[in-house]
Amino acid sequence: MNPDQLIQRYQELQKWIGWTPEDAERARSLTPVLEPILPMLVEDFYAELQHHPPAARVITGGEKQIERLKLSLIGWVRDLLSGDYDREYLLRRWRAGHRHVEIQLEQTFANAALGRLRRLMLEQIQKVWCDEPERAILASRSLSMLLDLDLAILGDAYHTEHMQRLQRQERLAAIGQVAGGIAH
Repeated sequence: MNPDQLIQRYQELQKWIGWTPEDAERARSLTPVLEPILPMLVEDFYAELQHHPPAARVITGGEKQIERLKLSLIGWVRDLLSGDYDREYLLRRWRAGHRHVEIQLEQTFANAALGRLRRLMLEQIQKVWCDEPERAILASRSLSMLLDLDLAILGDAYHTEHMQRLQRQERLAAIGQVAGGIAH
């Protein structure tokens, strides 16, 4: 998907779910709430990954790769809470989704992983703002919408790559049939 189409699609999805500038502000306000648990989120994420061999098999570079990925995940969460959902943000998200496809991580596991991160982040919001239930509810809603938007980008990346692979296979099969037909 070209960047202009991606931006247009993202803006359409924002309208669809009711995303507002206030939601972006609430997401930004979550940084001090969630920053303290980032190391725990990351450790939990990679500990859980080890319990799911179909997902864990994409980690082929051992501990060195895992350490890089942990830093990448922290950056991903910080980016999520930045409040700046511009062209560059979308391109970073798209590339992350595309990378998941390249390493052949099943989309189901990527979705479940995001669900796990969502749960842990929402628990932290409820804990920190337990005396401010309305603030916690609004911030939780904004975070959930933002994560849903990320899931949509991820889904688009998977779908686009899947379709491109099918088209490549069809072209290769057609070339093989033509070449095979000529040889006979």
